This record gives sequence, C-alpha cells and structure tokens, in this order.
Amino acid sequence: MTPIPPDRAPQRRTRSAALLATAAALGSVALVLRGPASVALVVVTAAAAALAGGMLGGSARHRDGDHVTWRWAGVAAWALAAGLATEAVVALAGGPRGAAFTSGTVLTAAALYHGLVHWNRIRTALSDPGDWLNGVSAAAAVLAIGNLLVGDAPGSAPWWAAQLGLVRLAGLLVALGTAGTVLAIAGLRRDRRAWALAAGLVLVSAVELVALVRGAGPAPNAVVVVAWTGLVLLLAVLRVGRARALPPREAASQDTTLGAVVVMAAGVLILVVEALLPGDQPVSSVFGAVAAVGGGARVLRLVRDLAQLATVRQEARTDPLTGVANRRALVEHVRAVAAGPRGALLVIDLDRFKEVNDRFGHAVGDGVIRAAAARLDGTVGGRGLVARLGGDEFAVALADADADAAVGLGRELRRELTRPIGVEGRVVRLEASVGVATTAVGARDAAGLLRCADAAMYGAKAAGGGVRLYDRESDARARDERERVDALRRALEADGHPRDGRITAHFQPQVDAADGAVVGAEALVRWEHPEHGVLPPSAFLGLAEEHGLMGRLTWHVLDQATRAAAGWSDEGRAVRVAVNLSTSCLGEPGLLGVVDDALARSGLAPGALVLEITETTLMDDPDRAVEVTHRLANRGIGLSIDDYGTGYSSLAYLTDLPAEELKLDRSFTARALADPRTRAIVAGTVELAHHLGLRLVAEGVEDPETESLLRELGCDRVQGYLHGRPMPADAFARWLRARPAQAAGARPVVEGVA
Repeated sequence: MTPIPPDRAPQRRTRSAALLATAAALGSVALVLRGPASVALVVVTAAAAALAGGMLGGSARHRDGDHVTWRWAGVAAWALAAGLATEAVVALAGGPRGAAFTSGTVLTAAALYHGLVHWNRIRTALSDPGDWLNGVSAAAAVLAIGNLLVGDAPGSAPWWAAQLGLVRLAGLLVALGTAGTVLAIAGLRRDRRAWALAAGLVLVSAVELVALVRGAGPAPNAVVVVAWTGLVLLLAVLRVGRARALPPREAASQDTTLGAVVVMAAGVLILVVEALLPGDQPVSSVFGAVAAVGGGARVLRLVRDLAQLATVRQEARTDPLTGVANRRALVEHVRAVAAGPRGALLVIDLDRFKEVNDRFGHAVGDGVIRAAAARLDGTVGGRGLVARLGGDEFAVALADADADAAVGLGRELRRELTRPIGVEGRVVRLEASVGVATTAVGARDAAGLLRCADAAMYGAKAAGGGVRLYDRESDARARDERERVDALRRALEADGHPRDGRITAHFQPQVDAADGAVVGAEALVRWEHPEHGVLPPSAFLGLAEEHGLMGRLTWHVLDQATRAAAGWSDEGRAVRVAVNLSTSCLGEPGLLGVVDDALARSGLAPGALVLEITETTLMDDPDRAVEVTHRLANRGIGLSIDDYGTGYSSLAYLTDLPAEELKLDRSFTARALADPRTRAIVAGTVELAHHLGLRLVAEGVEDPETESLLRELGCDRVQGYLHGRPMPADAFARWLRARPAQAAGARPVVEGVA
C-alpha cells in the first residue's frame, strides 16, 4: 500500500476533523428537531453528503488495493446527496414526501453493498463481485419479514409510508450482513475501518427501526436523514485514515455458500409462516418467494461452480494420457508420505522405450504407456498412489510400507511390466528399472524422497535393470558421479575454470613392424585434473557418452590431434594421427563439417588423419556407418576398424566399408605367445586383412618377444608400451625428435599398406 506522504498528513487530519464536526452539528440539530426533517435540514445534509462524495471520489484515485471499495463508497455518498436534493425540490414543489429520499438511500445501500463485496480479499472463482443476486434475495427476505411483523400493527402512518421505511431498513441490513461477512471471512478482522463501518451501519439500522416502530409519517424523519448523512461522512473519515493491507487468503467453499443457503431458508420459512398465519399478506408472500427463488438460484449456481471447480482440480492432478495422477498430484501426496515413519516411494522407468517409438511410431508408444499405467494401477490397487512423472517414467507412493514391502511391490510391478504388451497388432516387450526409497533411510521431505528414489532407479538402470533400494553409499557415489559430470562439462567449455582441469590429447606411437619407423600416433584423451591427477578414459568416457558430452569431447581431441600432427609435419616428420569416433559421434549430422573445420584450422592434409571406429559403433546403424565412412574416405581421410575381433558382428561390413586398416585388440596380442589357438586367430586375421588389401595394427605390444612373433605372422604395425606410453603433445614431439630419421617416418606413408 502506498504510504501517506508526511506533508499531506496534517491536511488529512484537518479534513477528518471537519467531517466529524459536520456530523456532530447535524446530529445536534436532528436531536433538537426530532420530527419530520425541514427543507433546510434536507438541503444541508445533501450538501454534507456531496462533500463526502467528493472526498471519497478524490481519494479513490490512489490505487492501494482497496480503491474499488472506496470508489463505490463515493458513489453511495453521491446517491444519498442526489436523493436528499431531489427530496428538497419535491418538498418545495408541494409533492409527496419520502419517496425521493428513500430512492437515494436504496441506491446508497446498493453501492455500499457492491463496494463491500469488492473489499473481500478472498481470491476464489466462487466469489463474483458483480453478482447482485445475493443482495436482492437478502433484501427481499428482510422486506418479507418486515411486512409480516408490521403488516397488522396499528399505527398512524399509511401503509406505503411503512414500506418506505422497510425498504431503507432492508438496504441497511443487507449492507450490514455483507460487512459482517467481509469481517468474518475476508481477512479484515484486524482492520479497524471495517469494524467502524459495521458499527455505523448498526447505528443507522437502529435509528430506522425505531422510526418504523413509532410509525413515522411519509416525510423523512430528521434523525433518520442525519443518520444516513452521518454514515456517508463516516465513510469519508474512514477513507482518510488508511490501514495496512493484509495479504489475501484462499476461500473455503462453505464461506460463499452459507449466505445463499440462509437467504433461501429464510424465504421458504417466510412462505410457510405466511401460509399458517390468519389473513392475507400478499406482499410478504411475494418478497418471500423472491428470496427463496433468488437464494435457491444462487445455491444452484454455487453447486455448479463447485462441480466445475472439482473437475478442473481433478484434471489438473491427472495425467491426460493415462488417467493416473500426474507429477503435481504425486508431489502433494509425497509430502504426506514423507512425514510418516513408514512411507516409501518407487520410481519406475521403462527401459528401451525410445526404441518402441522409433520402430513402431508414437501411436504405439502412447498405447504402451497407457497399458503400463493400467498394469501399475491394477497391481498397486489401494496400497498407494500411482503417478506418471513424464515420458516413460512412473512413480508409486506408499503411505504405510517398510523397505521389504516396498521392494516386494517393486518386483511385482517389474514382473507385470515385462510381460508382453499388445498394442495395435504389435507385441512389445520391455524391461523396467525400479528405484525404491523409504523414509527410514531416505529424506523426510517430498523433494528429498523423490531424489533418493530417482537415484536408486538410475542405479538399477546402470546395473542393467531390476529393483534397487536406496542406500546412502550408492547415493554418495551417484552424487560424486553427478559432480564429475558437471566438472567435465565445465572443463569442455572454452572458458572453463582451472579447478575443473582440462581435456588434453596424449599420443602413443605406432611403428612399422619391419623397420621400427614411427609412422603414426593414436590420440588418446586424458583429463588433467588439479585434484585427481591425470584421469584415464575409463574414468570419464562412459559418463560423457551417457550425458551427451561425447561429441564435444571428441571435437576437443580432434582439434588438438590435427594441430599436433600439423606441427610434426612442419618439422619434416610425416606421422599420421588417429582419433577415435564413438557411436554417438558417427551419428552426429555435423560430423563431416567438424572434421573439415579441424583440418582447415590446423592446415593438416586429410591423408594424415585416420579416424578409428569400433565394430560395435559400425553395427549400431550400419547404413549410416557406410554412408558416413564413404564420405570421409572421399575426402582422403583414412579409416581404421578398432578393437577388431571383440564385437559380435558379421564380416560382411568389411566389404562395404572403405577401411584401410584393422586394429587387433590387445586381448589377442597379450595371449598370442602362450596360447596356440590365439596365435592361430592372429595369423588368420593377418591373412584376412592382407587379402582384403588392409594393413593390420596390433595393440598392446609390451615386450620384444611378442613383437617378434607378430612380425613373423605378418603384422604390419605395432603399438604399445614397448615403444612408448601415451605422452602429451609436447613430450611426444620431443620423443619424436630424438628418434633417428630413418626410424621416424622420414618416408611419407599416407595410404596403402606399409
């Protein structure tokens, strides 16, 4: 709320004092006169009401959250001023007294009612500030009750004069009831202005009731006129004094329904009483019927709104595809579960679901998700809440389950999910990974329990599926893994922080088996970490592949490798450099552009670069592999099939791929001396490679005896610790310079068999 500027506070206090003095003076005059109000008094009160209206209208321009209420209070003051002025004109013209004044008060009460409804700080779809049905129905109920009470009472006033008094009293009582409701449910109990307004309405209602009981004539009573004028002056005084705005709160449905039910019940009761009493009271019957119908209509509308609200709330908490709870509903439920001593949460992920979408299409995938949700819901039954977290991930919250019960349920769910699923004529078989967390071991809040169950699920997925119970040790490992992934991601950034280390390429020489000339070098990635030292590929390559960092990692190595090879070439050392490509890299649409850019930046000839691809990589998407490798070969780039003999693929791809080299896996090299069968495999592989026009490179050569055997078997090149361990680029350059020229690849070997 906007604070009152200090320099305007004295002016506001002066205005308040003037208004209070005016009200006091008018009250004194009314007490002296007591009888019907004179024309002069009506004119004076009209001017006072207009003064209040002007002040309220001016102050309502300051938007402070309650300005709508005070704008309508200003309308109420102007309505009273207009009614009083009209009353004075009618009196001077000799017309009937009372009707103009009563019309002004009815409009005053109506405007005040509307302003009070806007003062309600409850924010709810069931509270409509523009709804007049409640006010009209309540006024009709008051008029019906008034006619029942005064209809047969003796008095000197004519019937229609009593009706004018009843109308004014009805308007006041409706405004008073609204003020009481606002005080009770609208967050205004600590606002003294609301209490003062309610007290003013009580006072004016009492004045009207006394005048009605005494049977005042049609001309407005002086005390009544002054009381109404004092009410609008009070509104102006209350507006001058500002109070701290309180925050809104949510309304309960019974808050907005109670008033309508009371009005409807009052209308029905009036009709019953009217039917039982002797005599005929048609006015009471009409007003009672209006109250009953209006209250009933409002109740029906509230019931409809509540039903719609319940539907919207249900839809907001339900997954539209499966009909089970969604993440929002799950989080709300898990809050209660986490607070209990035996709560548990299961997170279920469908393994290889992406293959279903890729192979059969999203329609079948959606059907599988629906079937999985139905099986989960049917298996869980009433034991817990089933929710879909998104994609192919589900969760089950159990309010009363220990670790054994939760793990047992997890196994049941996994068995159900692994049964074949038939969708649109297709039969789909899936596996599932289930993570279980309990409040006894995991966190005691919703977010923490979800995190623990999620960590356990990823642990199960990493182990190949199954059910895994969360434990702190595995969670610590998972957190360490996440931190390592984040550090790796930062290390791959151009402006990475030194605390995360840097990704570098180390180089291991490849030498000619016949003469020992250095003809190539394989670039092997290392992570030089300031705390953990130089980390080998096994420490982070799996994480890079799993978290989508392999592409960036490969581009780093490719850039460093081509620059290093270009430097060796500038020194007259024609040494080819080999860089490994992973499965994800081979599938990258921008692979060819990245390779071209690396060659262009370094100035390295395409023939000096060899890209190594494993059998598994080639077989992941054979068509894509054939296409990409041919486009690389057309640029003059060499292609090597790495880890040959360890895959489970056919030999057919050797005739389709433009490879120039096979690299025999170190597992064969290490056993060749001791195992005749392995030696026979190596000899056969060498013969196969040469028949296909390929050279054979043996990895893992660590002793002269193994090198001699490989040379005898016809191996073309060897690579291993016997000739050199992987070295940083500058160390490899120094090592290369120290080699004799005839053993350092002085003769250029760019393509073909060495």
